[in-house]
Amino acid sequence: LEVFLIVLVPVAIGMTVRRFYPRFARAMDKPVRLGSILILTVVILGAALSGREALMQHLGSLLGIVVLFCLLSLSLGFFVPRLLKIPHKQAVASAFEVGLHNATLAIVIAQSVLRSPEMSLPAAIYGVMMFPLAAAFGVMLTRRKTAS
Repeated sequence: LEVFLIVLVPVAIGMTVRRFYPRFARAMDKPVRLGSILILTVVILGAALSGREALMQHLGSLLGIVVLFCLLSLSLGFFVPRLLKIPHKQAVASAFEVGLHNATLAIVIAQSVLRSPEMSLPAAIYGVMMFPLAAAFGVMLTRRKTAS
């Protein structure tokens, strides 16, 4: 129920606002995006601080697993659609949708539902690593496409 509320209530509010107040929704697009980044940053820092001892103890192994997971997610998100003959632009969008998982949600679930700060550490590392890895992946995909 908590996960349901955490995920669906904000989505329902956003859809309702966009449907009935489209001008307001367009005006709030940038502030909401910036707010999302701020919230993500605060949640990641909170997770890292609440489990800092475990983070320091397991950073090396967690970092490798998180990087591998992110690269696999991005790759599968791109290459599976391409195998299914989905156009390049849509495959790139799919890669980012799959690769940029909701680290904030994973952290909230680990800390509030499972009550385990240690279980939030991979998501916290993922939340930091996913952006530079996705950016590099995107550059690689766009350069590859323009070179073709």
